[in-house]
Amino acid sequence: MADGARDAVVEVAKHMGKSLAVSKNAADDMMRVLSRYEGEAPMFPLSHPEVDQAEEEEVFAAAEDIIRRCNSVSSPSEMVDYLYAVDDAIAATALQGELASRAAETVQAAMPRLEEEVRALLGSSARRLSLDSFEDLDDAGAATTPDGSPPRRDALSPEAAASASGVADRMLRAGYGPELAQVYVAVRRDALAESASHLGVEAVAIEEVLRMEWGVLNQRIRRWSHAVRAVVKTLLAGERRLCDEVFASDEELGHECFADVARGCLLQLIGFADAVAMSTPATEKLYRMLGMYEALTAVEPDIESLFTGDARDFFSSEVAGVAAQLGSTIRHTIDQFVNVIHGESSRRPVLGGEIHPMTRYVLNYCGLLAECRVTLDMVLADNNTSNHDTNDDDHDGGGGGGASSTPSGRCMREILTHLLRNLDEKSRLYDDAGLKNIFLMNNIYYIVQKMMVEFPALRELLGDDWVRRHRGQIRQYETGYLRASWMSVLASLRDDASPAAAHGHGGRAALKEKARSFNAAFEELYRSQTAWKVTDPQLREELRIAVSERLIPAYRSFVGRSRQLLESGSSSGRHSSSAAKHIKYSLEDLEDYMLDFFEGVQKFVR
Repeated sequence: MADGARDAVVEVAKHMGKSLAVSKNAADDMMRVLSRYEGEAPMFPLSHPEVDQAEEEEVFAAAEDIIRRCNSVSSPSEMVDYLYAVDDAIAATALQGELASRAAETVQAAMPRLEEEVRALLGSSARRLSLDSFEDLDDAGAATTPDGSPPRRDALSPEAAASASGVADRMLRAGYGPELAQVYVAVRRDALAESASHLGVEAVAIEEVLRMEWGVLNQRIRRWSHAVRAVVKTLLAGERRLCDEVFASDEELGHECFADVARGCLLQLIGFADAVAMSTPATEKLYRMLGMYEALTAVEPDIESLFTGDARDFFSSEVAGVAAQLGSTIRHTIDQFVNVIHGESSRRPVLGGEIHPMTRYVLNYCGLLAECRVTLDMVLADNNTSNHDTNDDDHDGGGGGGASSTPSGRCMREILTHLLRNLDEKSRLYDDAGLKNIFLMNNIYYIVQKMMVEFPALRELLGDDWVRRHRGQIRQYETGYLRASWMSVLASLRDDASPAAAHGHGGRAALKEKARSFNAAFEELYRSQTAWKVTDPQLREELRIAVSERLIPAYRSFVGRSRQLLESGSSSGRHSSSAAKHIKYSLEDLEDYMLDFFEGVQKFVR
């Protein structure tokens, strides 16, 4: 095939593709394209070049007429004809002489209409994305498709994007790239800002963030952490695809336009995170700041892939810088948290030996942090957060490898070591050794049970060795309580007299004294220890059983010996009444009274 014929066929194909991109009536348009070029693109070169020139002038004249008289386009088919006319006018600018000048003027006259059309197409937004479109706010940032990728959302409908691409191609071929870029950036920047505003992204001055009350700031951070993922992974990804389609014939200009579209929205997001990172460290912010750090690091790869050249370097540097500042603030906050635990020095003991409020707060806080252990590991990896030597602390159960040897595992052990050390100090506020052991038992049992039931991630970080060690401590404190509270009581029930002395008058007197001593001691324990509180029902029952297993057999033996001695050798019943007088409680009485122990409500023996 001759070169002229081949070029003609290629030109027909180009016109067909572009026309189909801007029209829904593909079949009709194809017929129109073919009919326009019927006879105009001969398969062989014409023998008379002047005939070609005449035909070119005729084609341009028709195109010029359409462009000059068409101020507005009211239907898709009219738009297709208008774009054909622009194509012909652009082609005519390559001719010689006056025709080329007229063609250039005609193309220039067509540009305002094309700008108007591309502006309208670019402004026809797709479905808005908002946090309310997710069933649960907490799922917004994590929403994915079945294959694990973020949900795809196109910036425009496929039809509008294809039409905009067709118009943009004419403007680029005509040399009106700067005008196209100006329109494109203005329209898509506003559209992106509107979509981002529905996600809660708005401009906030650093000073305003620093002055915000925590309740307000907490909600802002929560929304931000979801919005930054949605903006980068969904909105900007859609804008990137649109930009690539519209600027397919000028990729470099497309990269510049995309960067200009995204700049304002991204800098708002980065600026808010930077302001939070600059705010005063506070423990209540720690969990939310970890969420921000996680969100920023999650979008860093997307920033790298969405942008090119200087824009990629700039935005990647900004995101990395803010993430580093957040990491520094998080580490400083953790150090501050450890110091607060270490320095908590209230001198007022908790009534009844109950769980100390500090224990509840620290455990719940560590449980939340443990859920962020992957992010916490990233934050702590570059820096040794633990500035305190806890390796020789009696409460440090050791790492044991695995998750417990990670930066977050070491951090959790350090925090809990300081907590347990402080609890040891606070246990010394109790004058009663038994209550001291109850206090320590309550608190350590609470810690271990929380890990086992509610915070498995925290248990994993601390390791099974740590858990076993502190379970053993609970048993030690139970033994310490029994020894401190019941040793003297049980001693009063022991038979420590010789057989001969036990059956004499002195033996009966000793038994009476032992009975009186036991009664007084038990009543005092009942009065005081019904006011003590063992918070966990299971632990409370286990402790009652431990007491009963020692008390009831000893008391049964004592009662048996006492009645045998006091009633022996007498038929008058005088000694029998004496036994009843001194043996004040039955075994059933003691068992019933034990049910009142450790309930936190003081009672007296009836």
